[in-house]
Amino acid sequence: MFELRGAFGKRVVGVVGGRASVGDVDEFVRKLAEVDKENQTTSQAFDASSIAGKEHLVHAARLALIAHAAKRGFASSLNIEAICWVAAERQIARAFEKVGIQKGSKDLAILDLGDSRARVKRTLTNICRELGIERDDGVLELTRQKVPKLCKVFSISKDELKIAPIQKLVLERVALLALGR
Repeated sequence: MFELRGAFGKRVVGVVGGRASVGDVDEFVRKLAEVDKENQTTSQAFDASSIAGKEHLVHAARLALIAHAAKRGFASSLNIEAICWVAAERQIARAFEKVGIQKGSKDLAILDLGDSRARVKRTLTNICRELGIERDDGVLELTRQKVPKLCKVFSISKDELKIAPIQKLVLERVALLALGR
């Protein structure tokens, strides 16, 4: 868990990885929203194969919180704002295509934002239990197998990979989204 401070106040960011078979995306999202409502948190689920490590999610969460607090975001809700920043994408539909869960998704990343560590921890535990997610933070790790997909999702060229590690390039794409406003 990470504590972030800024114009948005103090927020706690929790990130977990896990495995589950997503049969019905709408039902999955509905259950996620129910757990959020019970715990007064904001969560979003991602396809872990499109995530370049925990830092990717935390960096995007911070920028989403800043944009949302300044009312300069891409979406009216913070959970949708988060997916746009994680995907480094202004268009919501494209953001979901790039990093969102799909029917059949297996490796998942869950991001949760709340006002206390206890609340975020409880929410993440409840999400895993309610949605049948077998926790495995290893799915968040940046592996060699993820590199081709990350290059495609974030439009990273082979020449760029010669200059910097993939994770830094993904974080740069996320940060650059703020400049194009």
